[in-house]
Amino acid sequence: MATGLSIGAEIALRGFTTLVLEGPGCHSICAVIWVSGVRRYMGPRADISVHAAYELVKKEDGTVFAPVSGAANASIGAYLNEVGLSREAIEYFTTARPDETLLPITPEIAQVLDIEVYLQDGSETSPPSDRPTPSQLVEVMTDYMVLMTQCNELIEADQGFLDAQSKAAVKVAYDTFDERLIARLFSHQVQTAKVQMSEEGQVRFCLRTEENLRAHGKNTGITGPSFDCGLAASETETAICSSRDLWTLDRVMSRVYFYYKRMANGAQASAFLNTQRSWLTRRDECGGDVACLRERYSSRLFDFGF
Repeated sequence: MATGLSIGAEIALRGFTTLVLEGPGCHSICAVIWVSGVRRYMGPRADISVHAAYELVKKEDGTVFAPVSGAANASIGAYLNEVGLSREAIEYFTTARPDETLLPITPEIAQVLDIEVYLQDGSETSPPSDRPTPSQLVEVMTDYMVLMTQCNELIEADQGFLDAQSKAAVKVAYDTFDERLIARLFSHQVQTAKVQMSEEGQVRFCLRTEENLRAHGKNTGITGPSFDCGLAASETETAICSSRDLWTLDRVMSRVYFYYKRMANGAQASAFLNTQRSWLTRRDECGGDVACLRERYSSRLFDFGF
């Protein structure tokens, strides 16, 4: 077991990919090694199974029996937690006793256990997004709720759209998986979101949440930057209009700018206007370079204290 965990740890640390196709099978500690991969591939009929760790004990009469080893299972559980497996997955890996049938891991079971896998069927590859896990669905539904309740004044998305997407995400999650599991994961995700917003601040947190939804292939209801792209008059403005990655940044920047403008007065207002004009000049020096524009927006938000 110790050797198997060492191999798995090396795979995880080096960011290796693991693959199990049809064949003689991958059982016991082999499955632990497989699940250690940063990207895990399996064939649709791959033979993968798991059982609790046990030790061979010889009785006085010479017979041998194999009781479950609590210490070994604790080590395996701690290791699987380190590589990011869910509580349900860890319990599944350490449940079957030596006298019981090994528990299989199929693509469907992996999905329920929150184990992201790429399905390799011949030359065809199906990504994990085709089979969203409970945690992924809960993350999406939580992110939609966050945008709707905590971020909408900043990003000015369509409130009705966000509400519909949030309800749809909730329905998919509860229709696909056990209600108690989804409720537990949702409670945890909400608490995590609260901590993250407290640590990052509302502006950065909302930007990351919107970006995270788009990374999951979800529509966030953002249809463009803060200005009318039909009136784009420069290479920079055209680049902003052409890049979804800049739309929310530009909207947030606009909201922050006008907020500070309202708060400023007299000499403060004049100085503030000068710094904003100076920033616009630096921004436009990026031309159509999207990476440069992202950096300019991020640095300006930092100037504002975000």
